[in-house]
Amino acid sequence: CTGVQCLIKQWYQRRVRATKCLGPVFDGTTATGLSGQNQTCAADAATPCDAATCASCDTDDCNVIPEVVDYMCEEFEVKTNATAITAKADKITCKKLPKTDGECKTPSDTAAVADVAEFQGQLVCMACADGNAKCTTVS
Repeated sequence: CTGVQCLIKQWYQRRVRATKCLGPVFDGTTATGLSGQNQTCAADAATPCDAATCASCDTDDCNVIPEVVDYMCEEFEVKTNATAITAKADKITCKKLPKTDGECKTPSDTAAVADVAEFQGQLVCMACADGNAKCTTVS
């Protein structure tokens, strides 16, 4: 068999020969910190691999899973009969790449009660989108 040697993670990790290797990329908006792409190999070099969710490479053992580390962000809520968004008592665990600042989304002064869903769960992890006036990035 010819080609590159790729890492495949099942219940154990093994190596397989293929044309190209595929693996997950960092995605700080998920609980694992990784995209949904499996660590696998592709027999066909034309196998689709969207750069936003998939890393493609063609050297031996190149499809390693990115290392991620934990950091904490405040999660927000609107309490019953309340008129403002407030921080929950417990923080949520987010993921970041090593040696980077962990960024969190917090509601700005212009955020309304109806916007609270944008500041709950894994959505609070990472920086605010450019131009989102309802959101402030803190690190």
